[in-house]
Amino acid sequence: MKKIAIVLSLLTSTLGYAADFSDMATVKRVTPRYIEVNRPISSCQTTSEAAPPKEKGVAGAIIGGVAGGLLGSTVGKGKGRVATGAVGAAVGAVVGDRMQNDDTNESRNVERCTQRDSYQRVQEGYMTLFSYNGHEFEEETQTKYRVGQKVSVQVNAIIDQPN
Repeated sequence: MKKIAIVLSLLTSTLGYAADFSDMATVKRVTPRYIEVNRPISSCQTTSEAAPPKEKGVAGAIIGGVAGGLLGSTVGKGKGRVATGAVGAAVGAVVGDRMQNDDTNESRNVERCTQRDSYQRVQEGYMTLFSYNGHEFEEETQTKYRVGQKVSVQVNAIIDQPN
């Protein structure tokens, strides 16, 4: 039960003092209370795009040139060996460079995500109007009371001396 403090001023001929007690109040009105809450929505899309170009290197050309030169020098006799070695080195350098620095277009999948706001109205409680002893007061409650329902309240009465 919801405990609600009410201050009542009572005039008596005695000395001033305070008293706390429980009593019953009547529910007069119950109104839902709403707030706006943002629950963002994410959406992602995967697309294919060209990969960035690779960095060019010379190691393939050097290794290909040496291998081609050695292989070419095994063919022929005398000065022909030198010529076939030179041709083998040149061809090996070109082949090695092309193998290392292949310019074929590679693609890769890239995921791009976006987020958008999505505001929703969410009930957070109730504004409840109570009536007690001829006085009305409104309180925020989590419980949904029924109109006409009797609810226990905590009363704080202050008794004053007459002037």
